[in-house]
Amino acid sequence: MTDETKDLIKKQIQKKYGNIIRSGADVFEEIKDLQVIPISPALDYALGGGIREGSWVKLTGDPKTGKTTTALQFAANCQKEEYGKRPIYYINVEGRLNRNNLEGVHGLNRDDIEVIESPNEPLSAEKYLGTVKAIVHAVPNCVIILDSVSSLIAQRDLDDEVRGDYRPGLQKILSDFCKKMGGVVRNQRAIIIMVTHFIANTGGFSRKTKVSDGGVKIDYQADTKLEIKYIQAWKEKVDGQEKQVGQVIHWSVVTSPLSGFPGAEAVSYLRYGKGIDEMQELIQQAIDFALIDVSGAWYSCDFAIDDKDSIADLLTEHNINIDDEKSIEKFFKFQGQVKLKQFLSDNPKAFELLKNTVREILV
Repeated sequence: MTDETKDLIKKQIQKKYGNIIRSGADVFEEIKDLQVIPISPALDYALGGGIREGSWVKLTGDPKTGKTTTALQFAANCQKEEYGKRPIYYINVEGRLNRNNLEGVHGLNRDDIEVIESPNEPLSAEKYLGTVKAIVHAVPNCVIILDSVSSLIAQRDLDDEVRGDYRPGLQKILSDFCKKMGGVVRNQRAIIIMVTHFIANTGGFSRKTKVSDGGVKIDYQADTKLEIKYIQAWKEKVDGQEKQVGQVIHWSVVTSPLSGFPGAEAVSYLRYGKGIDEMQELIQQAIDFALIDVSGAWYSCDFAIDDKDSIADLLTEHNINIDDEKSIEKFFKFQGQVKLKQFLSDNPKAFELLKNTVREILV
């Protein structure tokens, strides 16, 4: 085929359907330029950086395991200046968004979140998803948290009496929604987070006893898929007594468009009243990477000892000679992780060095 013929066909198509033909180089430049936004240190490492704008995200887990808090923590990151101060829309399908959700996430600006809900009567799946469609088309760079897909109900099922002798129409509605919105989400550089629940696997197509709700289409549509395998109580000594301060979330990375480690596990720390504990996750990563040495109950900050020039000002503030190695080693050694965390909290320069050192390893 000659170049003249190709140009003629292109013009005919564009005249009939609009400017729908683009070069592969143009598409590549657009994809390459998509911003990656972090969730938490542990999840970012497993995902290959975080969540990319222009993508669909699926968070699946049992009730009360941390899905909503994780989604809101990501929203808090999206509100930061360096990530575009993105508009946040929370689709409160379950009607369970509460004070703890909005107060318990560090850095979340509640004034800049739009909550979509119906306090008087339930809205149908068609109306909720129609609202999402309108928002994505009208608001570039938006972040939408759909919580949850599992609680959506088709208008037909709202109108009928409660019954169980036929299959609800939700999966077809979700399939149509994904087909209509697939390319729009990327073009608008939006992010749609779909929260789903585990349900019993009655299909027999897998050895898994539980599978995610919502149908096959949203499973195919999701670029990033995270599943909560299980949670554990997170306990620390508070005033001499061991108390539960949060929960440890064990995530399974199913897919990530940023490579990452599909099939790997990421361990996230959710602290009550704070949200995802960035410091705890960084400390755990630093221990894994031998940046913090652990000997019994003692924690030694080798990342600081080995790079003392980067925090010379901090040493000077505490009257420590930068050439006195023994004093420096003593200064950066702590009995118990609680004291280590308190030191990092009180000394932002040391915490910033820890973040930068971990980041250099991961990049």
